[in-house]
Amino acid sequence: MSLSNTEKEMVWVEAWNDLYDLIEKYPGGYILLPDYIETNKESAEGWIQNAAYESNRIVFNIEYFKGKKSIFINKTEA
Repeated sequence: MSLSNTEKEMVWVEAWNDLYDLIEKYPGGYILLPDYIETNKESAEGWIQNAAYESNRIVFNIEYFKGKKSIFINKTEA
């Protein structure tokens, strides 16, 4: 299913807000993209925006990585 441009923007803006909340809730943890690729907040934002514009929804999980509660970001088809 393809999302409209407005829906795509809503997906990435909501996901950015969720990311900010999770970073605040789990300070000091890692931010991970699929395949456990370590990234920073700015790169994660770009990845989220690109994934949304490909008509994906964004999914967050909290997982232990290198002994820290970390934010794992993935995408699913809309």
